[in-house]
Amino acid sequence: MGFRNEYQNVDVHVGGLQIGGLTQAADTGLILSPVAVTATSDGLTTGLIPDRATFVAVTSANADHIVTLPAPVVGKVIILRNGATGYELRSSAPATIAINGGSGANAESAVAASTMVIAVCTTATTWQAIGLAGTTLAAVEAAA
Repeated sequence: MGFRNEYQNVDVHVGGLQIGGLTQAADTGLILSPVAVTATSDGLTTGLIPDRATFVAVTSANADHIVTLPAPVVGKVIILRNGATGYELRSSAPATIAINGGSGANAESAVAASTMVIAVCTTATTWQAIGLAGTTLAAVEAAA
């Protein structure tokens, strides 16, 4: 039971609140619905992270395949988790939108296998990203 506001994409239900891919259930806490993204050789098609994504489950057949962040929106946070194969992370305009200070034509940051990345858009031209692999927390390499 609840109502839907089509203009704000908000579902309100008895016992919980859902906003887009974010759900708060009465007894389970906050749940981020995963979006599946498959890295590609050029970072396009299935390698594009949708604008509304918050938690991204990345699959990659090759560590040189690319996943592309959405256009920057200051304050946007994206969490990415991959499996046994790494991938390259690229901004939507790598020549002008940096990852950890690195930019350039086709610049990208390598992400190792089994790593969770938290990327935060801090300005209209900057993403800051950290990675967690096992118990090791470190900055994601600057795009190059």
